Amino acid sequence: MRHRDRHFITLSSHWRSLLSLVITPLGSSLLNRTLKLLFHRERPHLWKVFSPDLSYAFPSGHAMSSATFVMVLIVLAWNTHWRWMVLVMGRLFVLAIGWTRVYLGMHYPSDVLAGWLLAIAWSVATMMVIQPQSSPRPI
Repeated sequence: MRHRDRHFITLSSHWRSLLSLVITPLGSSLLNRTLKLLFHRERPHLWKVFSPDLSYAFPSGHAMSSATFVMVLIVLAWNTHWRWMVLVMGRLFVLAIGWTRVYLGMHYPSDVLAGWLLAIAWSVATMMVIQPQSSPRPI
């Protein structure tokens, strides 16, 4: 088997993972921007910020994109020995991003929470469409 053929077989057998890696973050970003335009929620004015963000606050884009990124990593690493490390480190990463958004006065806690929940919902919905289970798993 030629070297090029092996790459094609690998790529063709993992096309769903590649598709989820592209579609999930892009859709999450589009959803976030659309919701910001719909809600027009102003950012908190707790103190003077170093770099004012000119977009709306709800939902938090940083919280949503970090949670979406970690959700994709969890799905891709689920059947590997990296699963638990991705779960633990991903959770810490997402919590740190959310905390900094509130600490820096860029978002209300509800903005961050909404970003997380929307990221989870979008990621799960996307994965159910892109990578459907062939048979139901027992609970």
